[in-house]
Amino acid sequence: MLSKNKTLLLISIGLNILFIALGITFTIRRGGMSYIVRRLPFLETSSQKNSNRAKEVPRQNTYRSTYYQMRYSIFKTLPDTEGEMILLGDSLTDQGEWQELFKNANIKNRGINGETTDGIIERINEILETNPQKIFLMIGVNDFWNESKTISIVVNNYRIILSTIKKNAPETQVFVQSILPVNQAQYKIKLDNKELGAFNDRLKILAKEFSYEYIDLHSHFLDEQNQLSSRYTSDGVHLNGEGYLLWKKLIEKYI
Repeated sequence: MLSKNKTLLLISIGLNILFIALGITFTIRRGGMSYIVRRLPFLETSSQKNSNRAKEVPRQNTYRSTYYQMRYSIFKTLPDTEGEMILLGDSLTDQGEWQELFKNANIKNRGINGETTDGIIERINEILETNPQKIFLMIGVNDFWNESKTISIVVNNYRIILSTIKKNAPETQVFVQSILPVNQAQYKIKLDNKELGAFNDRLKILAKEFSYEYIDLHSHFLDEQNQLSSRYTSDGVHLNGEGYLLWKKLIEKYI
C-alpha cells in the first residue's frame, strides 16, 4: 500500500511539473509577464487603471451631436448682412422655414436640433458679431427633456445669455419667447407641462428685468386639457405646418 501511494505521489508531482512547464512555455510565447498583466485586471496598478478610464468616451451632450457641429460650422461661414433678424433656438426653430413664411431675406434661422441653454451660451458671441437688429429667442425644453436640469439652473443659464447680449449688443432688440407645451396625453413624453409653465413664469420676470419683450406663445398652443393641441403637432413636441403658421402669426407684429 505504501509503495502504491508513493507511486501516485510521484505521478502527481510529475504531472504538476509538466503542467507548470507547459504554462511557462505558453506564457513566454504569448509575451511573458506583460501577457499575464493584460489577462488579470486585478494586477493593474492604480496608474494603469486611471489611464484606462481616461480613454473612455464621455457621455455626449445633446448640443454636441454631429448634426449640431455641422450646422454650427455652416452658420460661421455664412455672410453677414445688415439689419439681420435672428431666430435662435433648438429644433422647433431649426425646422421653421422662416424666410419663406415672412417673405423676408433679412430673417436668419439660427436654430439647431438638440440645442440647450449651454449651447446658446457657447455660440452667442458669434451670433452677436453681426450686430443683429433683433433676436427672437426660444430655448430650454431640451435642458429639461434630455438633461433633467432644474428650473433654477436653466433660468441662470438664460440670465447669462441675456447679460451677454445686453453687454455686447446693447442696441439689439431681444424677444424672449416662452417655451411651448407638450402633449403628454397622446404621446409618451417625459416632460411636465406644469414645470414648463413654471419656467415660463420665471422667464417672463427675467425678460422684464432686462427690459426685453416677453412673448407668450405657450397659452396659444394649448387645447382644452392644457396639452399641446394635436392640431399643431404630429409627435407631441414638434410642430406641423399649421403650428408654424400660428407661431408666425404670434410674432409677426414684432418682425
